[in-house]
Amino acid sequence: MTTQLREVSTSERFLWNGVVVSPDGRMFASMPGWMGPTPGVVEIASDGSWMPFPNNDWNRWDGLGDPTKHFVDVNSIFSDGLGSLWVLDAAAPYFSDAIEGAVKLIELDIATGNTLRTIFFKHSDAHKGTRLAHIRFWGNYAVMAESREGSFYVIDLRDNSYRRILVGHNLLRCQPEDVPVIEGRKIHLLNGQPMYIHNDLLEIHQDNKTLLFMCLFGARIFRVDLELITDFSKSEDEIAKDISVYRETGTWVAGMCRDPAGNIYLSDAENNGISVMSVEGEITPLVRDRRIVWPIALSVGPDKKIYFPASQLNRIPMFSGGEEKVEFPWVIYSYPL
Repeated sequence: MTTQLREVSTSERFLWNGVVVSPDGRMFASMPGWMGPTPGVVEIASDGSWMPFPNNDWNRWDGLGDPTKHFVDVNSIFSDGLGSLWVLDAAAPYFSDAIEGAVKLIELDIATGNTLRTIFFKHSDAHKGTRLAHIRFWGNYAVMAESREGSFYVIDLRDNSYRRILVGHNLLRCQPEDVPVIEGRKIHLLNGQPMYIHNDLLEIHQDNKTLLFMCLFGARIFRVDLELITDFSKSEDEIAKDISVYRETGTWVAGMCRDPAGNIYLSDAENNGISVMSVEGEITPLVRDRRIVWPIALSVGPDKKIYFPASQLNRIPMFSGGEEKVEFPWVIYSYPL
């Protein structure tokens, strides 16, 4: 089961928190600012080497410059399959408060590296107590999760207007018992509090009608109708009434992505591996390996391989109890489907 696990790229200095592959096979990875300034987004070559993408001012934040003009804390990236790479900048360095006014969503042209659009969010919607998480696209809309308060941003891409909904709703927030155990240790922050990351992961079901979403390390995957959640005329109460549990996972999940056939892959951090959920909702293990430590933000490439970083987040000081336990380098792996 593990002999086909392949090392794709390594990083000695910067932690990976996501990897995507575009339809033409170009690979990109994100490096969050959780431990200090990073390039933000890099492109990985076929030999495993990497360089900042788009290698301009976006990648050159030093902690002192204008945070509106640089990647400050890239929480995730996503290839939309239409030629664009989308960058979610939570702008919350050192895993702390967001820098108000710098929280942004950037669309980059993969072919040229040019910036196609930048969406900044109002302070009331993207304040210091918020964190952008992940994004998916449906028709003219983007749906983006926010994980510190627990909410959705629904964006009309025709004019970049948006609404933020379901802020703090109980179905978008972790349960008290949602505390993962990784490598035999419960994960807490340095202050001893549980590491609750609320509404975070999302994916579109194969039926192209349903949005699936969940908290990071939640045990339940929820569903909501995409037509309903993207209808700006609908009230939050109407949307909330449509939310229901789609599947109980039975283990803690740290990442979610879909392949063209509709199978959804789940990062199983508790069991050092990746599981697959069929279109019908049946979950089975795909790969297990001791090297897969806290797999996160996985994606399926056009070569029918799944790519994911082993983030080792449970070993960095802020989650390990203060001790540096990372086994360097950080690694991105692939596994054939």
